[in-house]
Amino acid sequence: MSRTVATGVALAVGCLLTQAHATDAPPADLETMRKRLDQLESLVGQLQTQLDAERSARQKVESAAVIRPVSDGKSLKLQSPSGDFAFQVGGRVEADFAHYDADRQPLGDGTDIRRGRLYAQGTLYRDWDWKFEYEFADNAATSTGAKGITDAYLRYKGFAPLLITAGNFKQPFGLEQMMSAHNLTFAERALSQAFVPGRGIGVGVQSSGAHWSLAGAVAGERPEGDVSNEGDEGWNLTARGTYAPFVDPGRVLHFGAGVWRLDPNDSAAALRWRSKPESNVTGVFLVDTGTLTAVDDMLAGGLELAGVWGPLSLQGEYLRADVNRGSAGDTRFDGGYVQASWFLTAESRPYKVSEGIFDRVTPNASVGLGGIGAWEIAARLSTIDLTDAGIVGGQQDDVTLALNWYLAPNLRLMLDYVQVLDLKRPGSRADGDEPASFTGRVHVDF
Repeated sequence: MSRTVATGVALAVGCLLTQAHATDAPPADLETMRKRLDQLESLVGQLQTQLDAERSARQKVESAAVIRPVSDGKSLKLQSPSGDFAFQVGGRVEADFAHYDADRQPLGDGTDIRRGRLYAQGTLYRDWDWKFEYEFADNAATSTGAKGITDAYLRYKGFAPLLITAGNFKQPFGLEQMMSAHNLTFAERALSQAFVPGRGIGVGVQSSGAHWSLAGAVAGERPEGDVSNEGDEGWNLTARGTYAPFVDPGRVLHFGAGVWRLDPNDSAAALRWRSKPESNVTGVFLVDTGTLTAVDDMLAGGLELAGVWGPLSLQGEYLRADVNRGSAGDTRFDGGYVQASWFLTAESRPYKVSEGIFDRVTPNASVGLGGIGAWEIAARLSTIDLTDAGIVGGQQDDVTLALNWYLAPNLRLMLDYVQVLDLKRPGSRADGDEPASFTGRVHVDF
């Protein structure tokens, strides 16, 4: 309608001008026509302004309504042009096989789905992020050690770089713990990761700068526990800080520290720490404290050190847990690992300073796009000690050798050889057991 009116006014102005030139009108009539012409020009200007405003408003509405597909390099998500709204679905599948060279006790060869997850995540009104992920594999390391909900949280980022998270999420403690399984060098985390709290339902805050990150959380003791059988639920308090004095492509130095305090809030509270031989297909735990009852509280700490120099990567952690059991006596357990890796194809492990973790490896040239992917060799020494103050959970030392082939950023083939170097667990069938294993994995995420 605006366009029609503007066109009509323009035609009227043209007619008036034609009449003014074609007619020998008196000066008074010409002055009247000039005034009318000025009025018409003013009206045309007003209509044009209104038309521009309508066009701008329509473009804003269309921009907010149109959802466009956007690629993040491994999958597609739907996102508004402004980025204020986004929605994405994805998942991962990890298929394992393992062969065991058993020693003193049988370890069954076999295959397994290590992880099988689907997730949905997105952004609402620019400042809100959310994620929901479900684990379908029965043996995966979720908050309960079985299939179920992994991530289910809402995050507010309107105070960026301060982020506030509420729901079920990883509690900040430990370098390997905070890294996604997508980005781990080995098929399984080290023995000492038995001491990490995992996920919990609670509230967390985090912030970061150019060289540092800080995170803290308070969460329930058992995310999916049965309160009627376990008594009142206790609380986990966790905090982690990292510092990287230099963060350059292919050149990173990382320092980190974390603390975890558990207050069970129940005189009958129990804890248990145990670990498989860094291969998950078997159901055998070589070291195991059994159930520790009457736990008053527990305090754990961790130290982290890592570095990247071109294709070379070094990483290590030390974790210790002090358990206060009142009259039953205090106990102290600890463990750690050191590892090194080398990319034969000259890639480097990327570092994400905002979270103080190592990120996804991207091959210089992926298979299928004219390249051979990324090839990596790695070695790790790990140890854990679960024997103290009358608790004979065992002491175990392992060495792991790995070969990884990153065909693409989200497609990887892994092969690990694990040898138990020493196992001391007097009075147990596992005492002196030194098995070895070959574990292979096909990893794909989308």
